[in-house]
Order: sequence, then C-alpha cells, then structure tokens
Amino acid sequence: MLWSCSVLSCGSFYSVRRYFLSTEKKAETKIRLLVSAVEPSADLHLAHLIEELRGSRPDIECRGFGGERMREAGCVTDADPTAFSSVGFGFFLNIGRYFSLLKRFDRLLRELEPAAVLLVDAPAFNFLLARLARWRGVPVVYYICPQIWAWAPWRRRKVLRYTDLLIPIIPFEEELYSNDRVPVHYVGHPLADELSALDDNLGEELRNSLGISADEKLIGVFPGSRRQEVEGLSSSFFNLLARMELDPDRHRIAVSALRDDFVDVIVSAASSHGLKTEIIQGDCRPLMSACDLALVASGTASLELAWFEKPMLVFYKVSRLGYWLFKGFFSVTPWFTLPNILGCAANAGEATVFEKLLRSDNELEPIAPLARELLDDEEKRAEVVGRLRKLKEACLVPGANAKAATVLNDFLSSI
Repeated sequence: MLWSCSVLSCGSFYSVRRYFLSTEKKAETKIRLLVSAVEPSADLHLAHLIEELRGSRPDIECRGFGGERMREAGCVTDADPTAFSSVGFGFFLNIGRYFSLLKRFDRLLRELEPAAVLLVDAPAFNFLLARLARWRGVPVVYYICPQIWAWAPWRRRKVLRYTDLLIPIIPFEEELYSNDRVPVHYVGHPLADELSALDDNLGEELRNSLGISADEKLIGVFPGSRRQEVEGLSSSFFNLLARMELDPDRHRIAVSALRDDFVDVIVSAASSHGLKTEIIQGDCRPLMSACDLALVASGTASLELAWFEKPMLVFYKVSRLGYWLFKGFFSVTPWFTLPNILGCAANAGEATVFEKLLRSDNELEPIAPLARELLDDEEKRAEVVGRLRKLKEACLVPGANAKAATVLNDFLSSI
C-alpha cells in the first residue's frame, strides 16, 4: 500500500488521503498542525506565526515541540528541545534526546492525524521529522528554510524531496529553491514585525536604570542563546574587552544572559579577566537598544542589532577542524553572518559589519583596535550605521507574519 501511494502524483496523493480522513472524521471541525521549533529563535518566530494564524482561523490547533513563547501563543507542547539546543557538532552530543523526540513525533503523527506538519529551521533534526511525516502521508511545510546558501548546498534536493510548501524569509531564497513541484513563497523576515512593535524608549529606560550618563559609552555583550555558545564565547569576549584597555570612567559593560543558568558562566569569565559588568537577564532587546557597541555571537541577535543600527563585531567560535570544514568545504558565501549576507546587495557587495570565525583567542589582538575605533570614532561609527540603515530599508520591512499566515492558510485549504 505504501509503495502504491508513493507513485501517485502530489495532487492525487493528498486527494486520496483527504477522502479517507473526511469519511472517517466527518464531524471533525478542528485543523490540527503538528509543529517543531528546536531553537529559541524558532520558538519566538513560530509563536508569532501561531498568533497570526489563530487570529484569522480559530479552528486551527497547534501541538508539538517548542518552548515557552509557543505555549503562551496557545500551542500545546509535548517537549521543549529549546532547552538543550546546540550548534554544529554539538547536535551529536544530544543524539539520545533527539532520538527520543523522533519516536514521540511518530506517535503524535499516528494519534493526531494532523492536516500538516510545520517545521522551523534546524534542518539537522527537522529533516528527520520531514522524512517521517512524508512516510506517514502528512504534508510538510517548512518555514524559515534551511540555509543551503551558507553551507552544504546539496541539501536542496533533500529539502524539495520531503516538503510540500516552502516559506523562506530571505529574499534570494525564493529563486534558490524555485522548482516545478514545491511552491515557494518569500514573505520577508519576521524580526521586522517583532522589532517594529517595541517601545522607542526601551534603551533609554535601561541606561537610566543602570545609571549610565549620556557621556558614557555602553558595550553590550551577547554571547548566545545556547549554553554551548555562552561557554565558548564569554571568555573570548571578556578577553577582547580586556585588550581594548577601556576607561572605567567612560566605558561600561553589560552582558545579556538569556537564561538563569548562563549567569555563572558569565560571572566567571568576567572575574577571570578582572572586569566589572552588569548582567541583564531575560529579554536582551533593551540592551540592544541601549548599547553603543555590541560583541555578539553569530545568529539572529546580529540581525536584531542591525535593526537598532548598532555597530557590532560578530563572532562564531570554531575548532580547527570546524574552521577547515567551513572555509574549505561547506561555505558557499563569502560571509557567515546575516547582516553581511542580507546587506550585500544594499551595500554594493561590501560587508555591512565586522565578522570573525574565531579559532583561538590569540586572534583577538589585532581586533581590539578596531573595536575601540567602532566605540569611540564617530566618523567610523556613522559609516557603519549608514550601511546598517541600507540593510534595514531593503530587507527588514514589517508584514512577514501576516504574509506567512496567508500562504499557510491557502495551502491548508488546498490539501
């Protein structure tokens, strides 16, 4: 039976499936979506999409894997992988946990018989879910598509094989994924929706609460959203700050700790370099708005800082093996950080911000003068802000959540 289904065309396949579901569950009025958000940023983006969906379609129920923000949006979560999400080869350190989630997902597919599966980013794990859903005959929607332009471009074939709708958030991905079978709809970046709704006085309120005057410069440190990142970068960031030879009367430091268990790592790193710092727990956006210069782990945070038009230095810490794989095997772009990738066209092919694949803290010495320049040289700062503004005007336009909800609703109505 499975073999005979696999040779049907996409339209015929879902017509057969819809017939059996409609005859077995004629009284069913709810539309169930089985969802997966593995990363903290995915939890946030999917929460906003769920809110948008439920605003126009209250008959939609969402259940699956996600974090606190999705639960607040009305999603029932059976597990929270955001609590142990990891980067790079760290995925394999939690392979047992992910395998357990895979079995739970299969059980949910069989018990719930969802209308569709909705996956967000995190291809290392979500590809497995997509394949399982395909085998169970459930349509797969991928929101925030795998970044095949950054590494492993051969994954394009796998993405198209196991999905039925792609909703990318980066402009050139629509053309990159264009094909004859799977619809691809670019909707814009959801960060613009979230950030445009923030209070304009967010940063000023934080500076006042910390007692930072207009004459003082605040350096914001954003070591990441995963403990693995925070452990790897906190020491390097404070090493760089120590090399910058800051003036305690003019320069202040504040570090974002997105989770309570990050605080001990940050305090230890600051103490080992003899630096005094404020720790901002929870929401990092007040600090993003308040700071004059940012040291940030590569990821969504760098794009959020671009929205606030903050000069920044973006880092991704890698082993020597990881560096060799990235530079010589995986990477298909000159850059790895989102502001540079998105801002390339807007800035005539030039980098928008400084970025560094960091193998060793020995590489920090020549970076310290640049960091001081971005902090204190107003002409240099204005140049970077101008590039960030061009990026923001070109790629960070509000409306992505509403567009994504419309695309998804249209798809659900068609299957």
